[in-house]
Amino acid sequence: MQAHNLKVAIVSYWHPGTGRSGGAVTDAMAYRGGDGLPRLPGRHLKGLLREALERAEDWSWPGFEGLAARLFGDRTEADDRGTQFPRPGCLRVGDATLGAEVAAWLAHVDQTARRSSLFRTVHATAIDHFTGTAAEKSLRGIEVVVPLDLMAPISVIERVDPPPRDWAERLAEVLPLIVAVGAHRSRGLGRATLSWEVAQ
Repeated sequence: MQAHNLKVAIVSYWHPGTGRSGGAVTDAMAYRGGDGLPRLPGRHLKGLLREALERAEDWSWPGFEGLAARLFGDRTEADDRGTQFPRPGCLRVGDATLGAEVAAWLAHVDQTARRSSLFRTVHATAIDHFTGTAAEKSLRGIEVVVPLDLMAPISVIERVDPPPRDWAERLAEVLPLIVAVGAHRSRGLGRATLSWEVAQ
């Protein structure tokens, strides 16, 4: 079966969250690979794709009934007896990374300054509704990444039931529903356009 790459063209600052702090200045660090370069986790993209498919199903788009669960598995749900292990899906979504040539060049030991230039720190604070001033102890520093084009491989998991033959076309239909990626995307970060690139 032909391999596919999902192109993620990010056009604004974005934050691939880690849940880790960077000390006194940065409260939320950006996710990096072992090469020190930013990447968008595959599990995050998988969640966005699943949500887009579920919206299409909720809106009764023809051909989308049950497709989210078939491609990406059942959601984990807890009942009275504890957590039920979900049925796996038939697609695997890898991390979205820079192209191989660019990544290899930036990962070189001589490119430390250029790697650092991919990251910025922005600050945000909560506003007190009564006084209109910054709330005490609410200033947060967030490490963001500059706009980049990333590629994420999506492959079929051979050991489970195969996906429908038109799975790539179905995903292409819902890609416009995804308008932002990463953490804080509801607050203006991570504006992006997703599209397919077929690997040769």
